[in-house]
Parts: sequence; structure tokens; C-alpha cells
Amino acid sequence: MTKANMWEASTGSAVWGGGIVLSRYMEELGSAFWEGKRVLELGTGTGLGSVTAAKLGAARVLATDRDGKVLALAAQNARANGVGGTVSAASLSWGRPGPEAADSPLAQSWDVVIGADVTYNRDAWPVLFETIEAARVPCLLSASERRPNELASLQDAMRKAGLAVELVDSPMRNGYGADKVKLFWVRAPQGPTQEGAGKGREGILSVTGV
Repeated sequence: MTKANMWEASTGSAVWGGGIVLSRYMEELGSAFWEGKRVLELGTGTGLGSVTAAKLGAARVLATDRDGKVLALAAQNARANGVGGTVSAASLSWGRPGPEAADSPLAQSWDVVIGADVTYNRDAWPVLFETIEAARVPCLLSASERRPNELASLQDAMRKAGLAVELVDSPMRNGYGADKVKLFWVRAPQGPTQEGAGKGREGILSVTGV
């Protein structure tokens, strides 16, 4: 990931452990999984997840965040890594979009949603869950345990919200990424499955390939 100058106070100006773990796991899934996919990234930050998806063959990637400066950074990093034609950036506020939000990224068709370290604020979990439900496709999240039992609480909260959850161990073998970061495949099981979503994987989510 190419560095870019950003304001020091923003959490979106750095690559966090969850982002590295997500990117590594995406690489382990391989280009056969990502080839031709339409990918939506939540809380993009530096754009590492979006760049990784594009490098692995995704047909279209939308990096989203609520901060315009973060989006500018993600777009700059996409161009610097040669995938500016595949990765675009747009603002997205989490939550279930209303009927007036026809131009929301959530109103578009996606195959996979990704997000790295987007669970650090427990107060934002409900709107994150609504966003995942509204996307109607499998969502791959990485989450870091910053407080005792945080990831167990997250998994329990997702299930109570009606989401199907499959826990995946970190691909890292040692260090913070191995000890403190987990991955989750998540989706609303009652939502309609979009054609092509999640090909190449089977599991608890009961959709083709995820």
C-alpha cells in the first residue's frame, strides 16, 4: 500500500491489524474466488481491502466511508497501485436505507461486502448490522479484540440481530494478527441471494458458495 499524507487524528489514515489480516485472507481465497466479483467495502480507510480485491480480479470495487478525506486517500492509493479504473470511492452512512435512498451504494448490486476493523465502536454495531442486512449478500469482516471477550460479544450480538455468522481463524501464524484478530462471514439468511454471490465456499450461511 502506497503511503499518502493525511491528517494525524484520523483512524482512516493508517493500516490497522484487522486490515492486514483481511487482505491476507482475501489472498488465501485466491483470484478464482474474486474474479469478476462486484465488491463493496465498508469503512475503507486507506483502501487496502478494495485494492486487494481489485488486484485479485474483482470486476468492480466501491470503497466507502463517511469521511471525504478518507475517500480521497483510498482513491489515491487505488491509482498508485494501478487499480484506479476498477476502484471508485463514495460516501456511505451506515444503516438501513429509506425508500428515498435510491442512489445509495446499498441500492446497487454486489456479490460480496468486506470490512476491516469496523467493529471497534460497540455503539455502531446496530447500524453496521442493518447495513449488512441491507446489502443482501455475504459480508466478510475482520475484527480485533481490544477489550476482554469483545469478539464473543460481537458474535452473540450479530446472531441476536438475526444474522448468520461463521467464524474463521486468522490466516496469520503469530503476533497480534494471530492472537487478537478474527474473521467472520456474515449475512442475513432470509435475504434474497444475488446471482454469483459468494461462489466457491460452503458453510453455515446456507448460500451457494459461502
